[in-house]
Amino acid sequence: MVSRRSPHGRSGASKVGCLVTLVLFVGTLYYGTGVGRIYWRYYALTDAMETEARFASTRSDQAIQRNILDKIDEIGVPVEAKRLAIRRVGPPYRIVIRTEYREFLNLPFQQSRYLIFRPMVESRF
Repeated sequence: MVSRRSPHGRSGASKVGCLVTLVLFVGTLYYGTGVGRIYWRYYALTDAMETEARFASTRSDQAIQRNILDKIDEIGVPVEAKRLAIRRVGPPYRIVIRTEYREFLNLPFQQSRYLIFRPMVESRF
C-alpha cells in the first residue's frame, strides 16, 4: 500500500491556499467591476464633452447641451450631471463645459461611500 502523505506533513495546505486565492480573486473581480463601471461612465461623459467642445464653433450652446444630455441618459450617469455649465469666453475664443455629480460605490465591510466627479473640458475655437 502506497501512502499519499506529503513529505512535510502538510496534506491540506495547498487546497486551503488555493481556496483563499480563489476567494480573493472573485472578491476583487466583483468589486472591481463596480469601480470600473463608474469610471467608464465618467470617461465616456468626458469624451462626449470633449467632442462637443471640439465642434463648438459650428454648434449653438443649446445643441451642445442637448447632445451631452442625450449621452448622459445613454450611459446612465446620475441625473444631477444634467446641470451643465457651458461658457464661451474670448478672445482668444474658447468654450468651457463643466458639470458635477456623485456616484455611490458599494464596498465590503461597511465602507460604502459616494465618489464626487467634476468633469470639465476646455477648448479653443
